[in-house]
Amino acid sequence: MNEEILIVDDEEIISESLKEYLSSKGYHVKTADTLALAKRLLNESFYDLILLDLKLPDGLGTELLRDVSQMEEKPIVIVMTAYGTVENAVTAMKLGAYDFIQKPFRTKDIELIVKLALETKKLDRDVRRLLSSQAERYGIKNIVAKSEKMLEIFEKIKKISRSGANAVLILGESGTGKELVARAIHYESKRAIWPFVAINCSAIPPHLLESELYGHEKGAFTDAKERKIGLFEKANKGTLLLDEIGDMSADLQTKLLRTLEDKKIRRIGGTEDIPLDVQFLAATNQDLEKLVKDGRFRKDLYYRLKVIEIKIPPLRERKEDIEPLLKYFLNYFNGQTGKRFKGISEEALKLFLKYDFPGNVRELKNIVEKIAILEDGEYVLPEHLPVELLGINSDETKQVFKSFEQIAAVGFTNYIEDIEKVIIINALKECNGNKSDAAKLLKLDRSTLRYKMKQYGIKD
Repeated sequence: MNEEILIVDDEEIISESLKEYLSSKGYHVKTADTLALAKRLLNESFYDLILLDLKLPDGLGTELLRDVSQMEEKPIVIVMTAYGTVENAVTAMKLGAYDFIQKPFRTKDIELIVKLALETKKLDRDVRRLLSSQAERYGIKNIVAKSEKMLEIFEKIKKISRSGANAVLILGESGTGKELVARAIHYESKRAIWPFVAINCSAIPPHLLESELYGHEKGAFTDAKERKIGLFEKANKGTLLLDEIGDMSADLQTKLLRTLEDKKIRRIGGTEDIPLDVQFLAATNQDLEKLVKDGRFRKDLYYRLKVIEIKIPPLRERKEDIEPLLKYFLNYFNGQTGKRFKGISEEALKLFLKYDFPGNVRELKNIVEKIAILEDGEYVLPEHLPVELLGINSDETKQVFKSFEQIAAVGFTNYIEDIEKVIIINALKECNGNKSDAAKLLKLDRSTLRYKMKQYGIKD
């Protein structure tokens, strides 16, 4: 037992007897007989708990309580006084006192209160440590970006988290990181100590989704053999993310709107309303406005969700984020695979920056993972990259990949020659006409490249 206790009391008999008793129980105890001395000791050391008399020779103990309330790491304060009026107790508790005890008291009574208070302190410390760990893992710091567009989104996340908004719409193409943003909103907010629950609406058949969200009572339908708690209830006081909300059925959209407005639910087959306190986040890669015009999404639900909106730009519109993401994923997969890549070569980085990443950050992550698993060396090189990054994914290339009937018509040899020609043309374009660089890219001798250029009539 290493807890530090500070006794602030000008009655020497009480102060010394408490110190002797608590020290015998394994606590480290110091005493102060004035407000000034107590403040000095608090500035010099950290104390887990303070036993504080409200009436001191040079002031009131409430002044020390106010100082404690401003501290980042706060000791637990137990107020003890012979002037135990209700007014004093209320004032002390409002200023953050854990408990209030009136003199005279038995030392055993103090021991019990101290023990319970320190257990509360330990639990509080463990919770804050867990929250800090979760915030580090899921908060804004976990989202790798330096572009102006993403920095603006970070600021928006902070404002949303501080405001306690109960409905947010997150838009973005597949792979842009919508769930990362949703988790950041949750773990940056006061709801972080409560559950974060996510469900993909497109992954569950419509007739099952209602039961997943709202739960059901035993016997509500044929297969309801026992009561089931739905995700709304599981997320109570926390956050529920409905991913791909654009795929939700019309009937469920109606029920969801009512839930958002009334802040209560009823299980399927149930008769009682259940109060709900949930931060509701919805995400989609679809154009909800178009779905509304097409009659596939409720207009009133759309505008209810659209009050607070975050639109995540695709990776092709924030290319300054590609390099930090590459470094982050490379370092991560080094740890996963035991590889020792130090970085990305300049030539490979140029190819990454030129590519549009239709699959966004998820595609970038998958490419780096594949490289880390299959390749070796200190740096990621152009030859490690998939063909789409090498610039051979153009319309010309697509035209030569023909049906078997067309291949039979031109002959296999001519078909292969067509492919070779397009690949060489694209490699030269990628290297700005530099034949040496193009030969390295294609892993050919320069003389072989020149021969094939002549063979296919490719001009310098």
